[in-house]
Amino acid sequence: MPRFNPLLTQLRTYPAIAVDEAKARLQKAGRTVYDFGKGDPAEPPPEFVREALVSGVDERLPYPRVMGSDAVRESIAAYMQRRFGVLLDPATQIVPTSGSKEAVFHLPLLVIDRNAPDRGVVFPDPGYPAYQRGALFAGAEAIALRLEGDHILRPECIDPEIIARTRMIWLNTPHNPSGAVTTLEDLQRAADFCRSHDILLVSDETYADVYHADPPHSLLECGTNGVLALHSLSKRSGMTGYRSGFVAGDADVMARFRTLRTNPGVVPSDFVNAAATAAWADDDHTEDRRAIFRAKKALFLAMFDALNMRVIGREASLYLWVAVPGGDDEAYAKRLLDIGIVVSPGRIFGVEGAGVGYIRLAMVPTIDECKAAIAAWTEMES
Repeated sequence: MPRFNPLLTQLRTYPAIAVDEAKARLQKAGRTVYDFGKGDPAEPPPEFVREALVSGVDERLPYPRVMGSDAVRESIAAYMQRRFGVLLDPATQIVPTSGSKEAVFHLPLLVIDRNAPDRGVVFPDPGYPAYQRGALFAGAEAIALRLEGDHILRPECIDPEIIARTRMIWLNTPHNPSGAVTTLEDLQRAADFCRSHDILLVSDETYADVYHADPPHSLLECGTNGVLALHSLSKRSGMTGYRSGFVAGDADVMARFRTLRTNPGVVPSDFVNAAATAAWADDDHTEDRRAIFRAKKALFLAMFDALNMRVIGREASLYLWVAVPGGDDEAYAKRLLDIGIVVSPGRIFGVEGAGVGYIRLAMVPTIDECKAAIAAWTEMES
């Protein structure tokens, strides 16, 4: 019998899988399901993206390159300049990725020496589960930093003893699951602090184009020295199944990242990069999508306000992070399952008890489905 990596049994079922399993049980029973669990919006990407994908399927498709095409990197660079005012060299500071999750998972391999005493990776708790899992599989010390109050991670406030053993810190703005947005001033302080301590600072900005009023900032606006940022087309353009994103930042760090990327073989296909080239070049469709998400959130915010349920981080992301009556997120999520509504218990996003007492709703069903779910939810609480 083979001997396996113990992490495969030590880690609980991946949260998205657990939510899918709950949904499948309802569907098997023939129930109408309103799925607010996984962040996979019902609205498709614009037609021009699909057309670019299909047009990119040539008669012969050679192995794709780690760097992708010049066109996709130039399109990304133009987007970063339009959106954030950041000038990037497409040849040295941008690498396309197969979505953001695989990049999150693999990035700790860039800096971690599993035999060194300073092998810490700090990440927000609650937060995206891949931060912890990528760190653990890389042999790092996975350090969950509990978020409270405004749900902003501030590296300069971390215990110096933890900083002494840390090589990498994750920021996430807008934050998943809470939707909290880090200010430019906080980003600048974080960048300056990590530079002074030779810590790689990486900002996961995959929800940067899903906002309601003020556009969130990018860490790269604080200079690229010693920092990286991740972006994705999954939420910006509804291209979840395309698996397309990028990492950008410090040219010297990116050179090491390119070397790392030659090993796992998770390079975006050329036809996906063709679709990405088109998507990053267009901003109109993102405003259309923002309007849809605003409308969905407005419906739920009105309901939660009427029910006196507290919502954190209303200003951005696909999500609503809601404090539940009685404080038992798992029990409340089960009550909702009984009426066909799938949400994520907050505890599945936490490592050390973070997230307990909250549920996360992803604004992914259609407007009509949202209205139907709200009617059922309101009746449950009446």
